[in-house]
Amino acid sequence: MIATAGKVDADVIVVGGGIIGGTFACLLGQAGFKVILLDSGIRQVKSLKHVDARIFAITMASKQILKKADAWHRLREEAIACFRKIHVWDENGAGEINFDSAAICQPTMGYIIPHQFIVDALEEKLLGLENVRCLWSVSPAFLKEEADAILLSTENGLQFGARLIVAADGHNSKLRALANIHYKKHDYKQSALSCVVTTDLSHGETARQRFLQQGPLAFLPMRDPCQSAVVWSSSPEHIQRLCKLDKTAFHLELAAAFAHELGNIQKSSKPSVFPLSRAEADSYTRPRLALIGDSAHTVHPLAGLGANLGLLDAAALAEVVVDAAQRGRDPGRLQVLRRYERRRKGANKSMMYLLDGLKHLFENQFQAVQWLRNSGLDVVDSLPFVKHAVLRRAMGLTGDLPDITRGHH
Repeated sequence: MIATAGKVDADVIVVGGGIIGGTFACLLGQAGFKVILLDSGIRQVKSLKHVDARIFAITMASKQILKKADAWHRLREEAIACFRKIHVWDENGAGEINFDSAAICQPTMGYIIPHQFIVDALEEKLLGLENVRCLWSVSPAFLKEEADAILLSTENGLQFGARLIVAADGHNSKLRALANIHYKKHDYKQSALSCVVTTDLSHGETARQRFLQQGPLAFLPMRDPCQSAVVWSSSPEHIQRLCKLDKTAFHLELAAAFAHELGNIQKSSKPSVFPLSRAEADSYTRPRLALIGDSAHTVHPLAGLGANLGLLDAAALAEVVVDAAQRGRDPGRLQVLRRYERRRKGANKSMMYLLDGLKHLFENQFQAVQWLRNSGLDVVDSLPFVKHAVLRRAMGLTGDLPDITRGHH
């Protein structure tokens, strides 16, 4: 398909077929937009998919977005785990905080779901939409803005024209680079190790996080009562050393670091390691172009909020684009796209710095700070109205949220 000046092949081109790009494409496809979804990866055949150590904590707001995208009910039942409680405590002191969904009359706080299952559910929906075209193994190579369209050429020689192009191709976004949008990055000089473990004791549908000197260690409850997804953030040297240990030694060290909260570790999957950084694009928009998800911002994983922020981006941008089209306005115009940027940039930035502050607070080794930190945990734990407000905000029940997240009220 060749696009010539003035010829438009689709209303919207989405680059990146992961959870964020897939959700955005579903929301627009269902609203009747003609969408082309391009992904640089190879399409995975279900039977060949390997176990994915990437596990996402999905908030109630994100569940509503995935429902609206008609993907939630397509998730395999055995893939979805609930967490009803959160327990956070500090290695250096007795301070702790406990959250319980029952305290705010909610059946659950959120869900723990492997990344691949969400991608599968979205893909199933997308392939059933006649006005959405999905192409794999396609990378963008060149962008050209026309008066009333934007042209995208790919590395394998295809060319498409659209009213709007959306970058959902992750923190190393090729599309963002082609648009010359600066991505300011702060390296945490930390790595995260993730794997799935089987423990002696049941997790009791509780998400647990222990703040250690070099970074947080989280155990997230999975569907099997004795299986948890582990995310351990620490110095790159420490993470490398952990990866070189044999299974027995690794299990012993992991159980000890977690204060044997779930007993001994019986089994673990092969660990994945990724570097940690905070980053933000100078701008989320250009004429006929918008960034969503990790292509616009990345945050520290200590609260498991990265994917949820990206899903809020996808929902907010979808609302702005659909609203503009309904009013007969061109959804690719900068004035239209700026509404999305104003809505999401401030919210993402404040979450980014809040997580940054928590990270530094819990890594600070000054005794006075340790004392204040532990006292603070205990004080918040003893103030139900503060705790409940924090909990409702974290669950995506309050705050400046896209309209489609409000189905659970």
